[in-house]
Amino acid sequence: MSLKIGIIGKPNSGKSTLFSALTGTAVAIGNYPFTTTSTEVGVAYITNKCPHLEINVPCNPNYGRCLNGIREIPIEIADVPGLVEGASQGKGMGNQFLDSVSDLNAIVNLVNPMGDDGKPLTPEGIEKAASETENEIFTWFASRISRDWQRFAKKEDATDSPLDEKLITKMSFFGINREQIKIVLSRESFPHALSAWSEDDFMNFSRSVFKHIKPVIRVVNKGDLIHDVNTMERLPEMGYSIISADYELSIWKALNHGLIDSPESIKPKENASSAQKNALSQISSLFSSGKILRISSMFSRIIYDYLQYIVVYPVYDESKWTDKKGKVLPDAFLMKHSSTAEDLAYMIHTDIGEGFIRAVDGRTRMILGRNYELKDRDVIRIVSKTK
Repeated sequence: MSLKIGIIGKPNSGKSTLFSALTGTAVAIGNYPFTTTSTEVGVAYITNKCPHLEINVPCNPNYGRCLNGIREIPIEIADVPGLVEGASQGKGMGNQFLDSVSDLNAIVNLVNPMGDDGKPLTPEGIEKAASETENEIFTWFASRISRDWQRFAKKEDATDSPLDEKLITKMSFFGINREQIKIVLSRESFPHALSAWSEDDFMNFSRSVFKHIKPVIRVVNKGDLIHDVNTMERLPEMGYSIISADYELSIWKALNHGLIDSPESIKPKENASSAQKNALSQISSLFSSGKILRISSMFSRIIYDYLQYIVVYPVYDESKWTDKKGKVLPDAFLMKHSSTAEDLAYMIHTDIGEGFIRAVDGRTRMILGRNYELKDRDVIRIVSKTK
């Protein structure tokens, strides 16, 4: 699994509840600071229209399900423990938890719309709370890359290497490769001489990383508690998604207890009590209003829109769309937009990538070269000399 999304936020933002609703994993949930004391990692699913509908043969997913032609595709979700102001200097839970963000592809900054006094925050108050959490991340990253900087800078400045090559030894620890460094350098200006970097340069580099490489997406939780019409309308305009992790977890529990048949329709069955039916009706009404996103839709938006990933289906037999065992479309890979057929080969296995000969389009049977740019929902066979 190559894609990992982290959930961060201040204590009481509802991260553990959201994590449980996404992954079906029982974790500690409580209304007090530091409910999460170590990083929890689980599997969630986003959806994509499955190509098996084109051949009228049911698919056989190795992971997740395919319901009515909608394929579930696994991603990793990390519940990063609560942040407090000053965590980047070791306060609260300290840097041991901030380190958890280093291998994430994107970060959900979960914001509680209610203040510490239990009163609803204004849109400006929500913005302030979101910014405080993000500033902790920016400060942490800037402090980490600046450690032992002068000795590092002196060594690298003695070479004629380009700036991106100089920085790679510092950045690789955070899961950032040379191509990603180039993206940052192309969008911001930094001194070529590392010894000339200032605190402002470290902070600007940090902000750029969390804008372009590991984007931070702001999400307001507990949307069921937002009753102010102005706040509900302004938040999407300010770039926020609005969800309700409590309601999502209630749906998950109702499904497990046989009170509903589907988490999509949320229609209570006859065995539900009157109180349960009323609660489920309230939940269904809120989601159907369109003001609050389902968490599956929110994460799909992150993967497809923010990160610009596509789904590719590798097969062994391009005529039947099966693997060696005859399973139809068993795998669905999430790949970065503009990935090539060769990239897919390496994702399947390093040996297959190194032995790449050609790719074959499962729909047209056309031969494709290693530089063919993959499209969403492509069905591709990789021919390799290792086979």
